[in-house]
Amino acid sequence: MSEPSLTLQPMVHVEDMGASVAFYEALGAELLHGSRDGDFAMLRIGSSQLSLLAHPANPEQNEGTVELNFESTGNLDDLEGRLRAAHVDIAQGTSDEGFGRQLQLRTPDGLLVKINELDQELYG
Repeated sequence: MSEPSLTLQPMVHVEDMGASVAFYEALGAELLHGSRDGDFAMLRIGSSQLSLLAHPANPEQNEGTVELNFESTGNLDDLEGRLRAAHVDIAQGTSDEGFGRQLQLRTPDGLLVKINELDQELYG
């Protein structure tokens, strides 16, 4: 059986495209398509892609909020320091969890973003 040829591309509805693009750029994202002053932007973060849309979610289509989780292969303490210097909203500083460590951020629209540093001995 062949595997599906699908790529995960989460879309996040945002209010302020410029602030949102700047937030993800602070995480290391690269703008691929669209712009920071338009209504659409496609970003690449590592090997992932993320779409931003400056339109409210449509409840008639059951669109809702999204929680974004990223796995970090780098040191979360270093990342947290870099994000604080970029004035990113830190919802919860780096903390120990049952699977490793986690840093929680808030986007300009209030979306919770979790960055996980997985410990294979705890997680695997």
